[in-house]
Amino acid sequence: MKTKRFIRRSVTVLSFLMLSVFLSGISGCAEDKPLVFDYATQPEEFVVKLKPNQRYTIVRGSERFPFSVKLEKSFMGDNGTMHLVWNKIDRKTDMLRAHERVPYLVRANGKDYLYIYGDKYGDLNFIELGEKYVARSDNTMIHFYDELKDPKNLPVRIGIRVLGPAAAEIRCHVGKLGAPAPNDPEGYRYCIGEDARQKFVTTGDHLVLVFPSKEAREGKEEVLASGSVFTRLRCGGQDDTDLLLEDGRVFRVKERYLFSEPQAVMDVRDLAGKPFAYKKAN
Repeated sequence: MKTKRFIRRSVTVLSFLMLSVFLSGISGCAEDKPLVFDYATQPEEFVVKLKPNQRYTIVRGSERFPFSVKLEKSFMGDNGTMHLVWNKIDRKTDMLRAHERVPYLVRANGKDYLYIYGDKYGDLNFIELGEKYVARSDNTMIHFYDELKDPKNLPVRIGIRVLGPAAAEIRCHVGKLGAPAPNDPEGYRYCIGEDARQKFVTTGDHLVLVFPSKEAREGKEEVLASGSVFTRLRCGGQDDTDLLLEDGRVFRVKERYLFSEPQAVMDVRDLAGKPFAYKKAN
């Protein structure tokens, strides 16, 4: 009797395991089924956030072809791999911190691009997708400060120098080979809020160029008295650094960096070529 009960229990357990495997297989097949992405449902130019490791079927007019981006971590350090399938392309390449990134499909300038982005380190690989080839895969230290929605209005945070390292937020478009390009390449780069809060005070009299407001484009030379309180504002072309006084006026100094080890040395001077003297305000 014990033997029969043991056999019945064994058969029941085995049946349960087989059913679990079967259901798991069905679930796996359902998850592995390609999602259809039809260009007809999108505007002429678009940015779409993709699911990593998801297979897609691209429908583009009369064309229909497979697309997937598989991002995997390797066994060593921060290394990883990117496996791209696009139309007739099947390409696998090494990629730093691949598993921490998110892929975006971008349509702009009548072409298709792939952005593979990791917010933590500002890792961005941009790739132009062709029928049988991919053009350029660059790793750029760029942070996006908002979700990507418009290829002509990408929200990019870049590093600038305004009395030392700071950050600015600018708008870019999809440029050559997919690289983000500034919409206003010659414009001012304004410090973000956290970089513009610290107050400073001059510790000497300096000849500077003073503008009546942030909007003004013409200024005049004035001697800025010691004890003037200001905050960081923006940088412009070449070596121009603009700083904001408490009364809303803006003054300009020249900021350069002398290359040396272990890091570049900042050199800030007034219009007379005199070193600009200042300190953090209490």
